[in-house]
Amino acid sequence: MSKKFKGLRCPYCSKRIAVTGDHIFAREFFLPSARTNLPQAPICEECNNEKSKLEHYLTTVLPFGGRHADASENLASMVPKRLGKNAKLHRQLRDGQQVVFVPGDTGSAEQTTAIPFDGEKLEELISMIVRGLIWFHWRVYLEDSHTVRTHTVTAHGLQLCEETLFRPNARDRVRGNLGNGALCTKGLRVWTTPR
Repeated sequence: MSKKFKGLRCPYCSKRIAVTGDHIFAREFFLPSARTNLPQAPICEECNNEKSKLEHYLTTVLPFGGRHADASENLASMVPKRLGKNAKLHRQLRDGQQVVFVPGDTGSAEQTTAIPFDGEKLEELISMIVRGLIWFHWRVYLEDSHTVRTHTVTAHGLQLCEETLFRPNARDRVRGNLGNGALCTKGLRVWTTPR
């Protein structure tokens, strides 16, 4: 284990002692050339196992919907290897795919292929990532009395979050852009409580 994490509590559960360091965002979300300077946190064995399972699923499935600069290369070069190692997931995605119509840039419906997706796994991983980032930026542990809630928002919802959550009286703002736009983060602490 890295000396900088030795003896620290795991921020993901806020209870157990870390056994190793963790890349808060799994390296596999990014192309090998975009894996430098990823934030890290201490992690216990139980959380490491849980987080690894979520990451394996999501690093395989999320690239199908990627729209960032490296999305096509990630999908073409990294996903086939992952699917080759997980025949069950490969079958689920193959058997569950269906043709759907979605609004295009011009407003007319465009045909595309959709694959099944377990959104609960994404919410679970994002909740863990949030706890890891809170520790990384501010060395704060969220105890049992605090919760992390994960929501998917529309463009209007994002604007509302900007106006209410990221308001001018907040302090300690942080932003991140990892992997050429593959993952972007924004966080802050408000004056009323450090957590």
